[in-house]
Amino acid sequence: MKRLLVFMCFLGANVLLNAQTAFYNAGIHTADSLFQIPDYPAAARAYRTAFDALGGKAYPADRFKAARAWSMTGKADSAFFHLERLYLKTDFLDDVNTWEQTPELWNLKNDVRWTRLLNQIALKNERSAAIRTNPLSIELEQIHTLDQWYRIHMDSVISIHGRNSPEFRDFIRRSIEQDSLNQLRVSQIIEAHGWLGTDVVSPFASQALFLVVQHAELPMQERYAPLLRRAVAEGKADAGNLAYLEDRILMRQGKPQRYGSQIVADKTTGAWILYQVEDPENLDKRRATVGLGPIAAYLEATGAVWRK
Repeated sequence: MKRLLVFMCFLGANVLLNAQTAFYNAGIHTADSLFQIPDYPAAARAYRTAFDALGGKAYPADRFKAARAWSMTGKADSAFFHLERLYLKTDFLDDVNTWEQTPELWNLKNDVRWTRLLNQIALKNERSAAIRTNPLSIELEQIHTLDQWYRIHMDSVISIHGRNSPEFRDFIRRSIEQDSLNQLRVSQIIEAHGWLGTDVVSPFASQALFLVVQHAELPMQERYAPLLRRAVAEGKADAGNLAYLEDRILMRQGKPQRYGSQIVADKTTGAWILYQVEDPENLDKRRATVGLGPIAAYLEATGAVWRK
């Protein structure tokens, strides 16, 4: 009975998400049609209705069209609401030349918020340039590439040479050596600078810290998990990454995982199965708190089976 209830929760979550997405897409189609007529007031209201279907979320291009519609309707507050969301949450407005001359926004140019927004974007771009050229960003991005290279090419080596071939054994040897070098350098960086978030290095570089620690042995994971936890609390790192790291630590400690991120090979069949999970009835709720989707979608994507 408990398994049935969990399955029904998964099914209900997927049906709800699909319905919300369908309503959003239909609403955007209507809003775009009204925008083209043009009937800007009706288009603006239609965009708002579509966004409400996803709890106020929207694709950047759709939010930008909503800002244009509200501007043409004479609702500057609503227009700036969407422009500021784009500035804060996305890089959609970072290239000012692509939107500053948009005619539907010219009604806003005499508003003090227009100048403030342009200044904020200029400062954001200056910070982004400094982050991209930070030597640690450059080095960690290289480490990110090296960490992923062997993992991306493993299946190709197996398919060409086979698992028992000298070529594959040499491939594994070199991947282990590279992981060791990555772990040594990342440990030095973290010890010297702490967990570098996206306020200091590029997102690709910050992600390298997580990947290297995630692929390390348990002592290194236990040592740096608290630093990642603090970075997440400060908004400088991804909560989903922390969930993956905490699950792997729990698994290696022989404990049930919390977020359902870890799959293992069945010892008998070799098939992928979900490693044991604590409090399975509330798994999707915990996943949602860290930005992870429903477990049913994760299992479908990985091909793993949950043997409760």
